[in-house]
Amino acid sequence: MRGGRREQIDGLRVIAMTGVLYVHYWNEHPTLESVRVSLFFIISGFLIGIILLSAKDSRATINVTNFYVRRSLRLLPALFLMLIVATLFNMDGIRQSLAWHTFQMSSLYFAMTEGWKPWVAAHLWSLNIVEQFYLTAPLIIIFLSRRHIFVAYCIIFTMSVVARTHHAELGLFAWSNIVFAFDPVAAGALLALVKDNADVRAVLTSKINNLVSIAIIASPFAIGVEFGHSETYKLLCIYALSSIVLSSYNGYKGVPAHLLANSVTRFLSRISYAIYVYHMALWWLVAGQWPELYQTGPVTFFVMSTVTVAVATVSWHLIEKHFDALKTAFPVTQPVPLAAERA
Repeated sequence: MRGGRREQIDGLRVIAMTGVLYVHYWNEHPTLESVRVSLFFIISGFLIGIILLSAKDSRATINVTNFYVRRSLRLLPALFLMLIVATLFNMDGIRQSLAWHTFQMSSLYFAMTEGWKPWVAAHLWSLNIVEQFYLTAPLIIIFLSRRHIFVAYCIIFTMSVVARTHHAELGLFAWSNIVFAFDPVAAGALLALVKDNADVRAVLTSKINNLVSIAIIASPFAIGVEFGHSETYKLLCIYALSSIVLSSYNGYKGVPAHLLANSVTRFLSRISYAIYVYHMALWWLVAGQWPELYQTGPVTFFVMSTVTVAVATVSWHLIEKHFDALKTAFPVTQPVPLAAERA
């Protein structure tokens, strides 16, 4: 384990990030479109769940404010830099909706307008989901018992699915899928909650279950593309991806271990957040000079992916890592005073 997380999770994060670049730069409607977003959400819920549950299980005092500060130091520098540059160039008219993106309400804005303008901020909806999870997770995990945490995230999971699938009957947004996408994040938190249960771990990490999970993920190739866009497939994918995430956390052996945990995946995982945040704005800038790159396909994918990785690398070394280093001044847990412990 490095930095509080298994290295193979880094490999899964890179897979999710590569899927995003593939969808945006190469193929807008891939057969396995649901996989990339669900994987990203499950990993986020799982890792933050582990951090907070570990803090809860220790006998330390948990500083919720410091948790929020640490998340802000990691997430906001790259995001605000992207928004500043996008505003300076008024990319796709972003100034008109800047407040929505600044205050992490892009998903609500796009749902209300039922469109992806400005498209340079279209990807921020998923960050909103994760950041809203970060906002509520400490309140749920720290202040509730494990039993009530389980119930809370089961309710969140169920309500998200119902709101998304029955939005018309409930009078909700037609674009409810980007507002009520908390089910995979909740699944990640639930996975963190049950990861130490020997029976659950034995089932989810078994070779047979991993093969079943891969078959579920690949099933649209056999059943049909439409199945890959169905709610049934999305829910099955949450189960399958959760199994793979837990298996990666426990540690695969052999070839899968080397593919998921190596120097390349460690490096790309470190800059994956900046890659995600910057990639659309960079596309606007580069394609503005070379319009042929607006045409999605392999050339655009390889050129823009290279540019994005390069910029994200510079961003990490010049900006983000310095903010990230400040997190040491804001520990989430503080030891319980000895006198209080004896009492």
